[in-house]
Amino acid sequence: MMDTEGKKPGKLSLPLLKKDGEEKAQSEKPVREQVDLQHETGFLRLTGYLCLLFALCGLVLGLTNLLTEERIAQHQGERHMGVLEEVLPYGGNYREIRYSGGDASVEAAYEAEGAGWVFQISPEGSYSGTLTLMVGVNGDGTVSGVAVIESGETEGLGLRASESEFRGQFTGKSGQVKVKADGGEIAAISGATVTSRAVCAAVNSALDAADGLR
Repeated sequence: MMDTEGKKPGKLSLPLLKKDGEEKAQSEKPVREQVDLQHETGFLRLTGYLCLLFALCGLVLGLTNLLTEERIAQHQGERHMGVLEEVLPYGGNYREIRYSGGDASVEAAYEAEGAGWVFQISPEGSYSGTLTLMVGVNGDGTVSGVAVIESGETEGLGLRASESEFRGQFTGKSGQVKVKADGGEIAAISGATVTSRAVCAAVNSALDAADGLR
């Protein structure tokens, strides 16, 4: 049926409705963004706490190490002084002096004014390669005492170089000392001739160094 003007009735335009899935996705988007932001903030906060914890741990360890080093240094100093007194009884202050000789085994030198000298020596030729002694020399050029302060020699053999029976053989000696097998007067440690020779070398180095200071 035509209207009065002879035109067909027009179609009614209705707004398009969004699908349910699209509406749900758009409504959940702000929620996801908020959750992601919370997670990121929480992660940054946790990272900050961990960094602070590590910094505090480092500070505590640093302070502990500093205090420990001071105590170790003090203990070593006391032990060092005890060894000096053992090899060259003096009762006064030992003054560290410069050793200008050519013997590379002489690591340090100390002077007891009017009494003599003490030398720290790591001789070549020890069995383990780790052997350090303190050798005291009187003002008249004779050995006052010998002490082993570090040794990697074999237990029950070369390690016995620290025994007083062996070390006592050097007291009063001068010139050059040798084990009996080499024509000298020093009885070598049984089964440890290599170590015994190394100790003799250390004593000879000390005697030569003292001779250069007399």
